Amino acid sequence: MQIKFMIKSNIDVSDSVKEYAEEKVAMLEKLINNENDETQFDIEFQQEPPAGEYRADITVYSGSLRKHAVGRGETLQAAIDVAKDELERRLRRDKKKRLAMFKRGARKIKEMFRFGK
Repeated sequence: MQIKFMIKSNIDVSDSVKEYAEEKVAMLEKLINNENDETQFDIEFQQEPPAGEYRADITVYSGSLRKHAVGRGETLQAAIDVAKDELERRLRRDKKKRLAMFKRGARKIKEMFRFGK
């Protein structure tokens, strides 16, 4: 797992914030089905000028998979949490879809063997 940090605006991102982001992203790796591919996470921090709220963009690349989520919050940690939750929701939905398709195909094969059609 590789993690790449990018800082878009002139904000100071401490090592504790980077460690916090690494911990949160590590939880997402188990939802990615990657036997042969290397997983890469791009985390981008930015402070939006008018309101002064923080924005965290998390993008995951693994083989042909590419998912992106954006989080906004009063602090960088809050923005990271929102982005992580959104990305987790998307990855869980995709994993459920993959499993449902696999089971549906297996069910069809079982019916073909059972009834000889």
